[in-house]
Amino acid sequence: MSNQLTINNLTLFRGAKYLFKDISFVLSSGDLILITGPNGSGKTTMLRTIAGLLEPEIGSISWDQKSISNNRQTYHKNISFISHIHGLKDSLSIIENLRFEANLHNYCLDKIDEALDKLSLQPIKDIPFKHLSAGQKRRASLTRLILKDSALWLLDEPTSNLDTNAHNIFKELLNEHIYNKGLCVLATHHPDAFDECKSIIELT
Repeated sequence: MSNQLTINNLTLFRGAKYLFKDISFVLSSGDLILITGPNGSGKTTMLRTIAGLLEPEIGSISWDQKSISNNRQTYHKNISFISHIHGLKDSLSIIENLRFEANLHNYCLDKIDEALDKLSLQPIKDIPFKHLSAGQKRRASLTRLILKDSALWLLDEPTSNLDTNAHNIFKELLNEHIYNKGLCVLATHHPDAFDECKSIIELT
């Protein structure tokens, strides 16, 4: 099935100043768009706005030609938003976190082993999340992309704290998602690492 995300004149203020202004783009199945810029330029805020968590002062967001304001339930079923905050419980192990999330959101439990395998987490799946390294926590967070299997990925610095091998694993996941007609909006400080992108939005 083909999908389309349409962003039209998206504008958001921070106090009396624009955080970003008149952002417009169309993302179709198989497209990746990058958002780049220095810290504080609004990358995370833009992703949160596209996810429907914040309301823009001006502009609109549509999913398959329908405004997300009137279609939030369907839209949220089709997106996975991975922010810089991991959102996993410190006291639970990786596998306990994944089982909890799968049961909470009615995800397929059979995908847990697939997710652990793809992110090379099987050897540490029983370690409490709070004892993991920053890179291991990031990989654990990314497993939710496999659990939910969403059409649209909204990713905030997904490669932060990843070593070269883990970065390559993520790139394989992303390339597979795009190849299978998925869509992705990805915020990054390193746009050169994603040469398959459709376009780049630079915030200042």
